Amino acid sequence: MLLTAPRVALISLEPWDEVWRRNQHLSAQLVMQGLADRLLFVEPPAWRPAPLRRPMPKVTVVQPRRTVLKRAGGNTLVGTQLRLGALRRADLLWVNDPEVGAAAVRRGQPAVYDVTDDWREMASLPRIVRRIVRAEDRLAGTARTTVCSLELQSRWRARYGVEAPVINNGIDAAAWAAPSPRPLTGPGPHVGYVGTLHEERLDVDLTLELARHPAVGTLHLVGPHALDAQSHSRLAAEDKVELHGPVPAADVPSWMAALDMLLCPHRITPFTMSLDAIKSYEYLASGRPVVATPTSGFQHLRAPQLTVVGVEGFVEAVVATLASPPAAADRSVGSWAQRAREFAAAWPPLATAGG
Repeated sequence: MLLTAPRVALISLEPWDEVWRRNQHLSAQLVMQGLADRLLFVEPPAWRPAPLRRPMPKVTVVQPRRTVLKRAGGNTLVGTQLRLGALRRADLLWVNDPEVGAAAVRRGQPAVYDVTDDWREMASLPRIVRRIVRAEDRLAGTARTTVCSLELQSRWRARYGVEAPVINNGIDAAAWAAPSPRPLTGPGPHVGYVGTLHEERLDVDLTLELARHPAVGTLHLVGPHALDAQSHSRLAAEDKVELHGPVPAADVPSWMAALDMLLCPHRITPFTMSLDAIKSYEYLASGRPVVATPTSGFQHLRAPQLTVVGVEGFVEAVVATLASPPAAADRSVGSWAQRAREFAAAWPPLATAGG
């Protein structure tokens, strides 16, 4: 007998916090729409794990304890312990963390590998890349693969002969209905980047070049930062750059609505080309003018307010766009509610509870 509302367990690369990324948006929609009977959200392991919590009905968040270093097989050990314990009652395993997830899938268990980014293309140590490749090789044979970008779909086809469905990211449609702009500090025009700051993504040189242009009043960087110390210091030392840090997901629409222009000065690399940035959809929903490098999903989008341009012409495009009137908001890019339904439709056949 098939289950219409399975018990789902997610091996997440990210914690359950106020920022809300793909994992949280989809998790919430799965239980709210009755696509999952309940959901176990497994956070990345920690030496001192946080206590179990229930942030919303039918969602339980747990954090496994790390007892062994990653390079000594710590992620595999965590996955094995989860497989033998907390995950035994899951009808479907949703894998986001490849290393932990590859060890967590039990024989015959329906599983989905949700490939959000091409982690093997990050500038990591060779031993880290080898661990990721081994895990993904294993998952390619045990899990039905779901990807969230066209670029990743083509890479999975080339690497594994897998025709993986694309489940894009989306927007919280209700949050974007009528956002109220928040007050901003500093002189205008106000331009900004909303998202995680990471040197693998953000082109720091291009960001500073733009901030120093006389046409820009203040450049706002809104979101968690995972920058190295040098990159963070360079940005913090620029008078026209404001680093705001992470903000709750519910506040993102008000930040974007307040800015005169939204930016995505991402580096153009095999890693960033694999991304399907949530900001690419939220930027369009805001109705603000957008200038982005041809990466992170922006290269596949078309909208009147969007300018996609390479590094060489980026600053000039921002200056020209600042003089143009804003376009109408585009909220037809797909809601998280829709994405959750598409995701559930891509799941493999489900077995009977406790099978």
